[in-house]
Amino acid sequence: MSVTEAVFLTLLFLGIAALLTGVVLTRVHWRPDLPPYGRGTRVLHMTFHPQAYVTDAPLRAIRALNLTGASLLAGAVIVVLYEILRVTFAR
Repeated sequence: MSVTEAVFLTLLFLGIAALLTGVVLTRVHWRPDLPPYGRGTRVLHMTFHPQAYVTDAPLRAIRALNLTGASLLAGAVIVVLYEILRVTFAR
């Protein structure tokens, strides 16, 4: 396994883990005045606007996890783009 592959897999798995932890925290601290999490819940809206779904206590942690996860996934995409450019323009 090359270093590029290791970096990509590390960023990918850590990003997924951070986003998944944010979703789990959101579901654990769901506001009691809202209907329970179900098929009608929009996951992207819940990820980008957790304040509409959770109590105030873990909101800062959820936002940090969501931002960290999105940043790590963006880093994984950048690694893929770097590898595509490296292979395309290799001489």
